[in-house]
Amino acid sequence: MRKWILLVMPVLLSACSTTPVQLKDAQLVPSDRIFAFQTKDEGKGAITVIRDKGIVGSACYAGLYLNDTLAARVGVAEAATFYVEPGEVLLRLGWDPQGRGLCGMSASDWVQRETVLKRGEGKQFRLTLTHDAEWDIIRGEASPETAAKSVSAPFGPIGAAKPR
Repeated sequence: MRKWILLVMPVLLSACSTTPVQLKDAQLVPSDRIFAFQTKDEGKGAITVIRDKGIVGSACYAGLYLNDTLAARVGVAEAATFYVEPGEVLLRLGWDPQGRGLCGMSASDWVQRETVLKRGEGKQFRLTLTHDAEWDIIRGEASPETAAKSVSAPFGPIGAAKPR
């Protein structure tokens, strides 16, 4: 019995975690769930986000805010690119602000990260949930093959900068 538990436990725990999605495998967030920062301009930088896949939180959208503006409602294994002015950018992630029932119960639970974006620079971030349904924003980097699929800015591929 003890051996059976030791064999099954890692499988059960891994089923509760989210796993990264490569940009090339992600679906784009539909335009009706993107609300801001969609104007490309060489004077701006670009932030690409990719939400992980997994069982935890899969029935709910994530609310993504950039500089206190609701940018998008992001579903599981979806990606979007946002074009923002250079400088400090605050990324805030939490449960769907338009969510109902269980998806709207924890509207005050969110996480915030900041990054400094240079003119023409692109950065990529993972939107992830821990096994206990806590949001996190993790800096990522696009590989050359996924940067090509990235919703590219006219000034070059997203994700060219190294993580800090």
